[in-house]
Amino acid sequence: MKEVLETTIKECIRRVYGLDVNGFVIDKPREEELGDLSTNVAFLLSKELKKSPQEVARELASALTGEKFKANAVRGFINFVFSNEYIKDEFKKLLRSGEDYFVEDLGKGKRIQVEFVSANPTGPLHLGHGRGAVIGDVLANLLKRYGFDVVREYYINDAGYQVYLLGLSILYRYEGLFGKKDEKLRETFEREGYKGSYVAELAKDAKTFYGDSLLDAPQEKAIKLLSDYGMKRLLEDIKDTLELIGVKFDVWYSEKSLYEKGLVDEVIRMLQEKGYIYEKDGALWFISTLFGDDKDRVLRRSDGTYTYFADDIAYHWDKYKRGFLKVLNIWGADHHGYLPRLRGALQALGIPKDWLHVEFVQMVRLFSGGQEIRMSKRTGEFVTFRELIEDVGPDAVRFIFLTKRSDTPLDFNLDMLKEKSSENPVFYVQYAYARVRGVFREVLSRYGVDADREALEDYVDHSKETQELKLMKKVVFFKDVLKDVTLRFSPHVIIYELIDLVKDFHNYYNHYRVMVEERNLMLSRLSLLKGIETTLKFILKLVGVSTPERM
Repeated sequence: MKEVLETTIKECIRRVYGLDVNGFVIDKPREEELGDLSTNVAFLLSKELKKSPQEVARELASALTGEKFKANAVRGFINFVFSNEYIKDEFKKLLRSGEDYFVEDLGKGKRIQVEFVSANPTGPLHLGHGRGAVIGDVLANLLKRYGFDVVREYYINDAGYQVYLLGLSILYRYEGLFGKKDEKLRETFEREGYKGSYVAELAKDAKTFYGDSLLDAPQEKAIKLLSDYGMKRLLEDIKDTLELIGVKFDVWYSEKSLYEKGLVDEVIRMLQEKGYIYEKDGALWFISTLFGDDKDRVLRRSDGTYTYFADDIAYHWDKYKRGFLKVLNIWGADHHGYLPRLRGALQALGIPKDWLHVEFVQMVRLFSGGQEIRMSKRTGEFVTFRELIEDVGPDAVRFIFLTKRSDTPLDFNLDMLKEKSSENPVFYVQYAYARVRGVFREVLSRYGVDADREALEDYVDHSKETQELKLMKKVVFFKDVLKDVTLRFSPHVIIYELIDLVKDFHNYYNHYRVMVEERNLMLSRLSLLKGIETTLKFILKLVGVSTPERM
């Protein structure tokens, strides 16, 4: 709809004023009764035409009104209401082409990488990781469906001090199983180690795997063996957990490989040659203040080890060398301050500022019985992502994680999700699909009409009710919704619009009978339900939620 409107507006302005104009916005007006879409184009033209925005809006509204829509000027904005005939024609196109109606080739094969989750393999996934997994997966689904060549990537932080601490923590628990006590090891463990029950479990497994052979091994060797063992096991758990929610990756990229390929040294050398690095107190510093950071950042410490920042620059440099025209990262909200310095380093390497886009994901809180759940019943520690999936199922988790903007905190009500009522948005949406399928089964049984095969578009014109036309309009407008969501990386909008559509559908279903004596009327109402079913099925597939035939 927006594309049709944009083209029509540009042609009208050329015809009326002899001008070309770009950069105007077309969007929904704040109040639904004002119209279907609205534009600010009159404000952009008023200065050049030396007229008030309202005067320009009135002139354009008069020239724009036609068969497809009616235009009205309101306080300088032009509001549009599409005609019933135009909406019906679009709805017919949907019935003829199915889910392909919603899709256009936005990406044209451009390579884009979506890197998400990337949790350190030093513990199980928590709820924040899970929310990032769902958001990243849905964005990748959208981008792929809309013509981008998408690579889903998980960056494995398998180098550095955190990995060392994992091995040390397992060793401390492992030695304890044999009654061995190392005071220095204990002090480090108490101060910095991983204390979750999963570490104790890993230590028990290591005892079965290694026996007592590590007790006499050099401590550094034992820590290395146990860190590798622990990471392998935890990474397997991460993969299994993500599999439960339907998330898969094309690439699992090892941080260690950056060093094996010499990429960290390569980017340090490049930044030095460009004059963006200086030495101070035996360390190498990147001049990130040149790019808006509040202070310069260390790349290589005085002891010769590299910082995570250095690794991350090298990793993103490698992404750029792999030919991605854009990179989308899904990060936890605690990384907000990290973005400017990373973008600055990439700019210093000659990479465009807008090449890297980051979506930030805020925390998730669980509630039951009106109380926040902070601890797992099973372990007495934090609730893991796996536990949540096993408790309420993948459909509920995926759906609810998309109900708010990713950069706002999310409250997850476990009690609500166990209700089979309109209070449960997952049930509410899936029930709409199941209701439609139920009608189709009954119509086939009673009248021999197969709604999946019948040419129902021939009966759309028989629809007369206001609610029917309103539902058609919401369905065809999903084409714009999905395009905007894909280009703006805002999957939560899909859920807003989906719940709105389903609310109107249930209201319609409760007030109008589909199986009536007048055949043309019955078929027209079936055509409406077929369009709704196609839309629900396509959208739920994009967000990774199932479409049950019966509920």
